[in-house]
Amino acid sequence: MKHKAIIIGGGIAGTSMALFLKKINIDAEIYEAYEKRTDIGGGFQIAPNGMKVMAALGLADVVVKNGVVSSMMYFQNENGKVIAQVKENGRDKYGVPSVNIARSKFHEILVNEVEKNGITIHYKKRLKKVIEDSSGVTAIFEDGTEAQGTFLVGADGTHSKTREYVVKNGPKPVYTGLQNVGGFAPLASIDKNLSIDESPTFFTFGRKGFFGYALCNKGHGEEVMWWSNIPEIREVPREMLRLATTEDIKDELLMLHKNWHPPVENIIKQSTSIFKSNIYDLSSLPTWSKNRVVLIGDAAHAMSPHAGQGAAVALEDSMYLAKLMKDLNMPIESIFQRFEEERKGRAEKIIKTARRNGSGKKEFGPIACWFRDRFLSILLPLFASRGQEWIHGYEIPWD
Repeated sequence: MKHKAIIIGGGIAGTSMALFLKKINIDAEIYEAYEKRTDIGGGFQIAPNGMKVMAALGLADVVVKNGVVSSMMYFQNENGKVIAQVKENGRDKYGVPSVNIARSKFHEILVNEVEKNGITIHYKKRLKKVIEDSSGVTAIFEDGTEAQGTFLVGADGTHSKTREYVVKNGPKPVYTGLQNVGGFAPLASIDKNLSIDESPTFFTFGRKGFFGYALCNKGHGEEVMWWSNIPEIREVPREMLRLATTEDIKDELLMLHKNWHPPVENIIKQSTSIFKSNIYDLSSLPTWSKNRVVLIGDAAHAMSPHAGQGAAVALEDSMYLAKLMKDLNMPIESIFQRFEEERKGRAEKIIKTARRNGSGKKEFGPIACWFRDRFLSILLPLFASRGQEWIHGYEIPWD
């Protein structure tokens, strides 16, 4: 039987899924809830395990060209004292580097490749419900239109509508007590002598919150990407977060990071664009699939950003699922079950790592800060050299 895929969600998981299905001659169409955008989020680092997947799509060099290779990680306290430093040798160790890049640029690379391959993305298609019968799957959208396929992939993120069909009355995303804030600033806001080709990534831990920054080569005078976490006990509705002005967020951050070492204040003041969102966590789902419908990426295993792995694990999902479909001669339902069996353990282990990392970004007293800094200075070099190999060294043999 000739398969046709309905992919719900046009983000990193959905676009990469469509590209891998194309490699195994399965037609797919993508249905994205929002209109086409070019300003999606701040910047992030794509780790070697994610870059390996991009290499399998022939896109690793494009990512490097549009980003900045991270050469070193510096961990500091709010006074600028270096707690630990770790060399990033992904290219030597894994064949591909860690790359800092604007999320919008990374997404654009995938979308351009999707369009180049003749794969259609339908925008402003918000899923309403899913219907299955003996002939396949029908997706019904809020505008009254429908899409038919032999199977459906839910790649619609943390607040997935597809998940509601797969796991009725299942776990909901839980607010973690932290807000994620990020944006871009000009190179003049930090040391102008930093190389735009390869550059350090800086992580600063203070009594209140966290602040990180690195070069990302976004263009248009926005060479610095930065991100911060704001401790906030109550969950602010997403609609209200969108109403916050850039100046309001700057004032909040300047108060939070008051008297931190100079680059932090300079970056905040000179930022040209700022994004703010709640950080959510998702409990383990009882299943990732139902009949001919499967979840991937954050729809299956939403993780907080504290491990820097959300995009990379979504890319892994896409490649792994397509590989199973290529290699296994079995019903699609059985392939989906196999996919969950072989991917769930890794995804949930990374989720636990992210939770643990996030616990160090909330509010601390002076004594707790001292212990945290000592803890990081001892463990970070050890963890970075050996403890990350199971994450960054992960490979999916395609052939």
